[in-house]
Amino acid sequence: MDSTVNMQSGCKRKASSDLQCSTYPKRNLHKLYCQSITYQCSIGSLPPPSTDISNSTSTKPCVPCAYKICNFDIALDTEFTKITPNQRPEQCPRSSVQYDTTNMNNNNNDTMGYKRGMNVLTVGDGDFTFSLAVARLVLGNNSSKKKKKKQKGMVIATSYEDHSTLCKVYPDFDNTLESLKSCSGGRKEGENVIIGYNVDATRLNDTLPKEVVQHQSSNSRVKFDRICWNFPCTAITSGQDGQNDAMEENKELVRKFVANALPYLHNDGEIHMCHKTKPPYNHWGLEKVALEVTANGSDNGRQFEYKGRVVLDKCTLPPYTPRKALDKKSFPCHDACFYVFGWRRNEGDDATYQQNATIPDNDKVDSAEEQPDLSSIIKVTEKVVETIRSTHLSFKRSGKGKSSSKWNGKYSNKRRRK
Repeated sequence: MDSTVNMQSGCKRKASSDLQCSTYPKRNLHKLYCQSITYQCSIGSLPPPSTDISNSTSTKPCVPCAYKICNFDIALDTEFTKITPNQRPEQCPRSSVQYDTTNMNNNNNDTMGYKRGMNVLTVGDGDFTFSLAVARLVLGNNSSKKKKKKQKGMVIATSYEDHSTLCKVYPDFDNTLESLKSCSGGRKEGENVIIGYNVDATRLNDTLPKEVVQHQSSNSRVKFDRICWNFPCTAITSGQDGQNDAMEENKELVRKFVANALPYLHNDGEIHMCHKTKPPYNHWGLEKVALEVTANGSDNGRQFEYKGRVVLDKCTLPPYTPRKALDKKSFPCHDACFYVFGWRRNEGDDATYQQNATIPDNDKVDSAEEQPDLSSIIKVTEKVVETIRSTHLSFKRSGKGKSSSKWNGKYSNKRRRK
């Protein structure tokens, strides 16, 4: 959790080319990962869109991406936050120009571990923009009305609310819904895209769309490669969600969700829960609570385990915008991460198991040296943090970085997250 900060008094160089670790405080780096494209953007080495990667790169390091990865404000790195204050997420260059990471990575359709042909279940989605982002990754963005051959993959997009409520809360909901349905490639709804309303993440068997439940009780049982719930919290009528006075209730909510989701999960599938890492949310102990329902073993003989956290970069999941519960407004979440859970790998597993994993089993990738594909997941190490930090401080001190109005990761009181 990010409540623990790594206070380093310094570290030895492994080689003359290594960066010297400094004494500034750092966020907890244990099992912390990010997408390579987020890291490259943070240090200003991201290729501009529609250009040859080998010939051109940007030169201005991205402040929002630096904070996504390093969370200098959580680490209380006062030197950095004073010289380079955080900026609104729209300041990221990828917010105004949609980068096509597929074309930039030799047609590797892999973002956050989502691949074409996967079966994905989303629960608790607000305006369905996350479900739409996922559907475009696993099904494609095909709005053609022509008859297509049956494509692999399925997205079950669900909300806790009903259709009329969502239409009232989110002005653009119907357009999002139509875009989501179009990902089925002109096929009728129910084959590749299924929409579910009033779905309770803690009572999936009772509330999932009938098409899913019917398959579950037949020989052609539906199993999912990913089951996702972003920013889980108990239903509220007023006040702020996720606060300490409701912590035990929220912990129980997570336990029930995982217990309900596991029977629907492939042997190489994963459960993703996106959550903020600032207090009080980091007090939930999400990475431990989610495993308590399998403490005595699982039905399939495998150990269910916490794989790690991946920094949320919604620029790689357009048009996803995190929304408040029953409110069209978004909320600040530069500190948020996807918590990834899955089955422990066995020696006899084939290569597909590792290929479908969001987080690599090994941590050999060093983003500061090997420059992996932009879609890769890389480990956030002290060297990565040092590279980001020194790049921004050098940029500011050189006079190249224009001063910007300070943004402390908060909106006005009117825009506080419930």
